[in-house]
Amino acid sequence: MQLSKSAKKIYFLGIKGVAMSGLAIIFKQMGYDVAGSDVSEKFITDPVLIKNKIKIFQNFSAKNISEFNPDLVVVGTSFSNNNPEYDFVEKQSFDKLRTKKLKTVLESELRGYVSQLKNTIAITGVHGKTTTTSCLAFMFKSLGLKPSYLFGSSKAYGLPANGQWQDGKHFIVEGDEYVKSLKLNIAKFLDLKSKLTIITSLEWEHVDVYKNLKSIENTFLKLINQTFKNKGKVIACSDWPSINKIIKNKKNIITYGLNSNANWQAYDIKYVKNLTEFKIKKNKKYYGRFKTRLAGDHNVLNALACIIVCDINKISKARIAKVLVDFKGVERRMTIANKKGIQFIDDYAHHPTEVRATLQAIRQKFPKKYVRCVFQPHMVSRTKAFKKEFATCFVDCNEVILADIFASAREKAKGITSKDIAKLASNHHLNIKYKGSLKNISEYLTKEACAGEVVAVMGAGDVYKIISNF
Repeated sequence: MQLSKSAKKIYFLGIKGVAMSGLAIIFKQMGYDVAGSDVSEKFITDPVLIKNKIKIFQNFSAKNISEFNPDLVVVGTSFSNNNPEYDFVEKQSFDKLRTKKLKTVLESELRGYVSQLKNTIAITGVHGKTTTTSCLAFMFKSLGLKPSYLFGSSKAYGLPANGQWQDGKHFIVEGDEYVKSLKLNIAKFLDLKSKLTIITSLEWEHVDVYKNLKSIENTFLKLINQTFKNKGKVIACSDWPSINKIIKNKKNIITYGLNSNANWQAYDIKYVKNLTEFKIKKNKKYYGRFKTRLAGDHNVLNALACIIVCDINKISKARIAKVLVDFKGVERRMTIANKKGIQFIDDYAHHPTEVRATLQAIRQKFPKKYVRCVFQPHMVSRTKAFKKEFATCFVDCNEVILADIFASAREKAKGITSKDIAKLASNHHLNIKYKGSLKNISEYLTKEACAGEVVAVMGAGDVYKIISNF
């Protein structure tokens, strides 16, 4: 898409979404008049929107559009069906003096427009892209490169917001593999025009729109081909069989991983106090030793991807090492809060691979502590598709407490409950409990959890509220 030079006022329908809020901030910093609407419920992006003085209309109404009088309406993925504001924009002329309806664009299309304005680095993959995007943005910022960036969380420590527009030549953006709208079965990241594409991971995910592994593999293959067509480079983690499958026989792909066949290999990983130390080989030769504050092998790989990008941009190893160790992570990615002597760890993990990796990292960080895992499955379709994997992913904790599934409004899937997961998981874990509501879980933790324990609260829904209400 191209943005009309006459456009001055931009309205975001669903502005509290993590991607939408970051885009809104970017366009506010570009000099546009920005506003938007969303549900009245407090959301994790409210503070950053308020800080950037962006007007938020609470709840959806056609009156919001009339009051703000925008030149462009940006629509989030989930808001194109049965939404009064969207219906108003689509069915009516906005102004009697105009002959055309008010122009609308999808969020991913606007993100694609922004990607044309800079030297864009797109970080994609079914796991790890938010942490990698924010880490790279932090490193570039610390190195004085003044990057613009956009990532899918409300907050990364050391960055002022989840979106920023600056004078540097780079735009570091999280590329989302989910569909751009419920009517268009096209991946969001295919709207990006990137000069450098990172693929952190690839396996079956978003089972509501990708019916099998092959379908999501084909989508990432399109991304690779598109990047090459744009005369860009691809960096891919070759620890994943699906990535190896789609890059087979392709030239000029830089690989990284824990495996010795990768162009860049992380090895000799050690966990010392609050730091993760690791060594790197580049093309079989020793490259250097680095440290990160983030725990887990998966975060070593995220850090390695950032190191490779810095190396491509001719940044010295010493400077890379210095800024990497200062990155403290992203909100809801192993965020630690101490309450009543209990270490609460808040994490967004919702796929069984993510749950397993996060619990392994927690066990590495707290090898001798009693670890309870509160897990809220996200979406019925995902829970049903991965029920066997969910049954076996909790092995690194002492106790599992299951909440009811956080169902998505955009799906109609049925046929499984958290009780079913508890039953399946009981064959692999001796101490698993189904508690249902967050209220029930909070009451249980208040009664049972003791000082000195670790409570991991995991899921992509609203399970994090347990910590704030404890």
